[in-house]
Amino acid sequence: MKSYFRYIGLVTRTPQKLAHFYGTAFNLRELGRSPEGDVSLTDGFYNLSFLLQRPDRPEPGFRLCGVAVDDVEELRERLDECMPGATLEEDEGGSHLGEFRLKDPNGLPVAVSVSNFGVPEGEPGARRLVHTAMCAAGGDGLAEFYANVFGFEKASLDHWGRNGRFLSDGMTNFAMLASAEEVQAFGRRPNLDRMYGGWSHFGFQAPSAEEIVAALPPDIGYTLRTDRPRPQGYYRIWDPDGNHFDLRSLPAWRDGD
Repeated sequence: MKSYFRYIGLVTRTPQKLAHFYGTAFNLRELGRSPEGDVSLTDGFYNLSFLLQRPDRPEPGFRLCGVAVDDVEELRERLDECMPGATLEEDEGGSHLGEFRLKDPNGLPVAVSVSNFGVPEGEPGARRLVHTAMCAAGGDGLAEFYANVFGFEKASLDHWGRNGRFLSDGMTNFAMLASAEEVQAFGRRPNLDRMYGGWSHFGFQAPSAEEIVAALPPDIGYTLRTDRPRPQGYYRIWDPDGNHFDLRSLPAWRDGD
């Protein structure tokens, strides 16, 4: 079974505003809009959806990540073997969600699609999503779940320890960051990425991160991270809703860095 991260869902009260921000900054094209106001964009590989906040959805933020698979029956078998009792529930599908949804051992939702989340076949653009991260307790057990259910492999032995685990599907670097409590147990102060549990942040790569940052309008509401040394071409940015994401110049997220 082939599996790839191909979806990120942000719940927001202003889908069009966020779509304009990301579409302009990263040259994303529109996949579709729902009558309710959801907007989906793509970099040529990922579906980045902005889901209008409503009573049956959680509070605004990065709430859902998704995996495209080519064999849903094999996925059911793997899920039953790795977490008996877990279910693969049907979802809305279309341009904005997967056809199915499951929950990992920590209860975090994972969207599942057998149609690549509506993204047509093609090559991703030069500015593209290559990283997603969650903050969750569980360590090796959690990594084992994602490896056995979806077939993801270790991204780097150097990033496999008390701070978290990194897996890869060959296209996306997937970080499972240790929780604040786990980090504190080792006598370290939790950083921003570990202040809240759940889906944490995501990351873009581009030929020149500086070029993108320079083109962002001054009133867009972003903030650059400057609280620790980083090489040129590494940025942390907050979008107009306060979601944070990483931006790196090529090469980005190699060997789990």
